[in-house]
Amino acid sequence: MIPAELSKQIADGAPDPRDALLRCERIVDALAEVGVTLAELAPPAREVLTLCCQRAPYLATLLTRDPYRLKRVAASAFLRREKPAETMVRELGAALAGCAGDDVDELSRILRHYRADELVRLGVRELELGNPRVVGRELAHLADACFDVAIEFHDRMLRARYGPPRYCDHDGHERDASLVVMAMGKLGGEELNFSSDVDVIYIYSSDAGSAGSLSLHEYFAKLCKRVTASLAEVTAEDMVFRVDLRLRPEGSQGAIANSLPSAERYYETFGRPWERQVWLKARPCAGDLALGAEVMATLRPFVYPRSISVSVIDEVNSLNQRIKAELDSGAPGHEVDRGFDLKNGVGGIREIEFFVQALQLIHAGRQPGLRIASTLSALDQLLFAGLVTEHEHRTLVDAYRFLRRAEHLLQLDGGRQTQRLPADPGALEVYARRLGLAGSEALEAALAEITAAVNQLFQSLGGAEAGPPHQVMGLLSARSSPEDEQRFLAELGFRAPEDAWRALDRARRAPLSPFGSVAPGASGRVAAELLADIASSPDPDLALEHTTDLIAHHSGGSWMWRLFEQYPALRRLVTSLFGTSAFLSKYVTRHPALVLDMLIEIGRSHCKRSRAQLITRLDAALDELEDDDEENLWSRLAAFKHAEVLRIGLADIGGELDAEEVSAELSKLAEVCLERALVLVQRRMKARHGVPRAAGADERERGGDDDEVTLAVLALGKLGGRELGYASDLDVVFVYSGEGRSDGARPLDNVLYMTRLAQRLMSGLHSMHPGGRLYEVDTRLRPSGSQGLLVSTLRAWEQYHRDQAALWERQALIKLRPVAGDAALGARVAQAAAKYVYGHAPGERGRESVAEIAAGITSMRDRIERERAGGQTAQDIKVGRGGLVDIEFASQYLQLVHGHAVPEMRTVSTVEALTIAAERGLAAEADCALLAHAYRFLRTIEHRLRIVHDRSVQRLPEEPGELDKLARRTGYDSGAALLDDFVRYTDEVRAVYGRVLA
Repeated sequence: MIPAELSKQIADGAPDPRDALLRCERIVDALAEVGVTLAELAPPAREVLTLCCQRAPYLATLLTRDPYRLKRVAASAFLRREKPAETMVRELGAALAGCAGDDVDELSRILRHYRADELVRLGVRELELGNPRVVGRELAHLADACFDVAIEFHDRMLRARYGPPRYCDHDGHERDASLVVMAMGKLGGEELNFSSDVDVIYIYSSDAGSAGSLSLHEYFAKLCKRVTASLAEVTAEDMVFRVDLRLRPEGSQGAIANSLPSAERYYETFGRPWERQVWLKARPCAGDLALGAEVMATLRPFVYPRSISVSVIDEVNSLNQRIKAELDSGAPGHEVDRGFDLKNGVGGIREIEFFVQALQLIHAGRQPGLRIASTLSALDQLLFAGLVTEHEHRTLVDAYRFLRRAEHLLQLDGGRQTQRLPADPGALEVYARRLGLAGSEALEAALAEITAAVNQLFQSLGGAEAGPPHQVMGLLSARSSPEDEQRFLAELGFRAPEDAWRALDRARRAPLSPFGSVAPGASGRVAAELLADIASSPDPDLALEHTTDLIAHHSGGSWMWRLFEQYPALRRLVTSLFGTSAFLSKYVTRHPALVLDMLIEIGRSHCKRSRAQLITRLDAALDELEDDDEENLWSRLAAFKHAEVLRIGLADIGGELDAEEVSAELSKLAEVCLERALVLVQRRMKARHGVPRAAGADERERGGDDDEVTLAVLALGKLGGRELGYASDLDVVFVYSGEGRSDGARPLDNVLYMTRLAQRLMSGLHSMHPGGRLYEVDTRLRPSGSQGLLVSTLRAWEQYHRDQAALWERQALIKLRPVAGDAALGARVAQAAAKYVYGHAPGERGRESVAEIAAGITSMRDRIERERAGGQTAQDIKVGRGGLVDIEFASQYLQLVHGHAVPEMRTVSTVEALTIAAERGLAAEADCALLAHAYRFLRTIEHRLRIVHDRSVQRLPEEPGELDKLARRTGYDSGAALLDDFVRYTDEVRAVYGRVLA
């Protein structure tokens, strides 16, 4: 019997109250059979019960089958946050720990049991979150984990029976042979839905070997058949995933598994255009991932040839039409009453995917940044390669997210593999309300608009580009009045048409402006296309403002408009950038000659660069200078830094780099610039004051380098942790090897020599050069802070930290690492720092106890929040309640308490420390995972705030329009959705912080 209060709650919020109550009764009855009453259920379990009964009948069925599932799912630490892939593997491994080594039935049961639990958890996340991108990724990771566990289980059985599979490599060395599962399709793109097949190709190392009496082909064929059966066979507990192997070489007629050499021969000889398209979404997902990387590298020339047939668009269209014909969708596009197919219907998901893949096939051979399996991430890259406009990008992204969410909700309705909407009007009405719409009419209207827009773009592939809107031509017509022009601007989407008109008028008056002539020739085309792209950018007002600045400051730059005519993709990239990032746009407008060539290059290069690559590029840029003028060197160094930040920023907003990768790239760049800047300053100091020598050295007789006094630059804070943001200061300390005096014509005592060296380094980094400013340097973490000497001898530095340093100073040393100067001296300082931080257990030899460490950190955290967070209501990402400082301090507390006994905890990385703490049982795994996820979430927002606003801000915007703009650049549909997640994450972080330091 359902209590009246719960019954009313379920009925009031359900699209189909009768069905929801019936399903709730079944779950209540199932719970009663195992002795569980509703009164025993915690509030989260009641919320899960209500949501599943109201909006996801299939999930309610899974809860009925196993009534304990409700309590397990509701108690999961990952009910409202993403579960890491490695956690899924670990949980499945723990579940199998008691399973006999050859009990295939038990493996089958555990996999299906785990999968059903995860479907309920992820179904609840989809219903609450409404973000199929996140849920699709987790579903893909679930499939990866199931493949991994099944491979390990069956490989162990086969090795025990036949012996290990071994082969000879090219050098004649015998090695273990292995298997990799290559994920294709939606699994490859990490875009699974709740009833997806998983498309895979099995590839093993080589045929040149054996496993006992079996050939390697026989061994891996057996392994793959067993793995496939463990996942795909239908049992009393359903299946795990349907495994589709038809994309393998020779399709259904081919071998179940292929060696890498045989796969390479097949694709070189017989690979067809559709197979190239299929491999665009490939990724190694289970088994030997190193072998998977080798597969990807081997097949790269096939998948991404440097040149490709102009008929590729026709081939993509032909494949799309063939699929539609085979499936006989029977729905002419968006007519819902005939059961529209969300995936294969006209304007559906497949047309979005094929649109993206067609452009990848054409351009990814020359632009590695486009080699991305995820549809949405690839769309981001196409935007920032200038291959689609912002309007096209926004249309396809919004359509994809709507259609994928509709697909998810459809499959959560019946648990069936379907993408076709109900043909029955009553069922369609209920489904539309489960989707959050007013009813079937609203659904029909939304689908009509979305699919028409998608199909229009899909049909445009290979055709001539549509001309600029008539409003653009009106803006360029000499016959239009100011009133007409402001109306045109409003119709094009400018929020402040009067201000936009003034900006456009100002741009027209500049010499050689593309808007100053309305001739029908090339200049007229550039002007019309440029204005159309501005109107299509994320923020037309902002894009026009930056374009006007570009024209005003570089009025002699007619070469820019010729470049825009020659490279339309560059024009679209610049206008999209101008409408996205005030931070990056500022550098483009100030230094267009330095930037535009680099922007052309960016799409053809990888988004990451190693330290060695950065040094090579910087040295080449400095060597180009014909003179040795110091200001020219500083200016070129600054120009290099800003060009690289632009590369990183474009990769960031294009989705190629996540928050941690952005910080790592910015940190590498800062180290290289700091290192070269120090060399520049040292060269000048030595020319003027000679070489600093150790005390007592006789320069005239010795003349060698064995007594030279050296300097080390040590990073702390964000730079030390390789966690820099776009606007971060460089926290450093300077340590030199000893006292003495320099040997030049104007000698200085070493303390003065090193002080001037540090001051000139800081001044050079801070000063505004023609190429821009480099960095602000913060040295307040040196001994005695702002009151202490700028530089310290190694002996003085060690003495201070041994005898005087406070707890917070030892906490700061967690992030210390050498970044420039004498590497050997830097290593000695780092070794000493590790001794002071981790040398003794808490409570030993005068060190604070665990409780005192917690109290000291809490006291400092409270003071920072009170003085700098701006009150309880301020949404401060860094120092506010539940912000980044909470996460960093929780991580550093664990390091201070456990680092003496667990050497792996002695890391400068916040996320790595939390990961190790979870693995070693130093804190709850779920708590550490939450802190790590929240850290990435908050750092992403921090990066986006700087890029979008070009202000040193760390609080969420209060103005709704600005919050919405930030939300779109962070992957959210609205500012409200972003704010909801921000509040939830920071609330949870503060709760975990309290538990960790309790």
